[in-house]
Amino acid sequence: MSVSSTVFLGTPTEKTSDGFEDTYLFDVRRVYKGDPASVTSVGTLANGNGCGTSYVLGTEQLMFVSAPYDVDAEHEGYSCGPATEAGFDIQATVESVYGAGYAPHAGGVPSVGVSVDRSAVIGGTVAVALLAALGWFGWKRRRAQ
Repeated sequence: MSVSSTVFLGTPTEKTSDGFEDTYLFDVRRVYKGDPASVTSVGTLANGNGCGTSYVLGTEQLMFVSAPYDVDAEHEGYSCGPATEAGFDIQATVESVYGAGYAPHAGGVPSVGVSVDRSAVIGGTVAVALLAALGWFGWKRRRAQ
């Protein structure tokens, strides 16, 4: 727990992905360590690469996250974090170390429900440029006749 810069109880509400990195928006209900806003983002490497993980949307969970290193988000989540055996009450342990926690401060990045894939943007830009060039050459050719 001490290696995590932020510990909070929250629910993932939205996921975006570019194929390499997944970013989740969390509604934060309780904070035990750190200072996340009531809505915060957690990034993780996609497909389990390099300790990347995934979260189930709508399922509240205790989060142990750190400052971002490999992701473009406010926090970074890992699957290579603390392991526990079945029956272990991790929330009780967290509360014994950090106390009952506190409500997050209001704010954060509100969800807009828009996801953009970088490769789609690049492909779309190239397609528009190609069509514009073909149209210009066609116009130039007709005008020359």
